[in-house]
Amino acid sequence: MPTRTTPAGGHCERPTPPALTETDRRTAARVSALLRRGLDARARISVSSEVGGQTDLPLALMRVLESAAAMVAAGTHVAVMPRDADLTSQQGADLLNVSRQYLVRLLDRGDIPSTKVGAHRRVRAADLALYRERRDAGRAAALAAMADQAQADGAYDAPAAFGPTRKG
Repeated sequence: MPTRTTPAGGHCERPTPPALTETDRRTAARVSALLRRGLDARARISVSSEVGGQTDLPLALMRVLESAAAMVAAGTHVAVMPRDADLTSQQGADLLNVSRQYLVRLLDRGDIPSTKVGAHRRVRAADLALYRERRDAGRAAALAAMADQAQADGAYDAPAAFGPTRKG
């Protein structure tokens, strides 16, 4: 099991999620496609059980399940948490895939709202999600601007030169 070094030099266990099998991923892809078609057509999708009972899924739950199924189909592990969950700085950093120290800098700068409980910081999952959306939108805009500039400079018209060249 992977471990993470703590600031005091100790180690703490980080649970490793079970590996997703190819069957899991294929099944998730089928579920995602089914739910996506249901969302597009505003169809009723129900869940039933062998022990009896059937219920229609509300639209909000269909969206969550479709998103989770698409992530599993892509091989990504999924965790569901309430948007109002208070997270530690390490949990927040893990969620953003950044170091804890970098997240603390973002919190100190006020880029992401946080509270202190004693000496410990807490950050809401919703605030992290909002920051991630703003960050990703900024990255997408910068990439689009770079592509537009490359297009304007004629960089896409130049012949590609990859790898070693042949000598006469």
